[in-house]
Amino acid sequence: MEIKILDKQINMQEVKELATGWYGTMIKGAVDIASERVALGGDYHIEDSEILTSSGSKFENVWGFNIRFEENPNGVLEFDSMVNLKPNLGNNLRNISSEDVIKKAQEIIYKFIKFEK
Repeated sequence: MEIKILDKQINMQEVKELATGWYGTMIKGAVDIASERVALGGDYHIEDSEILTSSGSKFENVWGFNIRFEENPNGVLEFDSMVNLKPNLGNNLRNISSEDVIKKAQEIIYKFIKFEK
């Protein structure tokens, strides 16, 4: 399966179908908080990041995330990725330490992915 850059909103069923090409119980993704783009799929977050950066995104604006289905069938969004290690931006963890970055990333992800309640 190909990593997909989203160009319209998709629902959680579509995300789950895309996830079957990789892990099934979760899917990896990356979000560009400057150009407001989301890539989904792949074995590693860096693959999503590279898809975005090869098409115009800057690495410092790209953050990795997961959507997990085991904990909640409607999806659990988490920011746990090696892509998020950006010491030059003050982020020394796999999680995102800036609440502003988290808020912006969530807004963009929710714009492209409809999480069911």
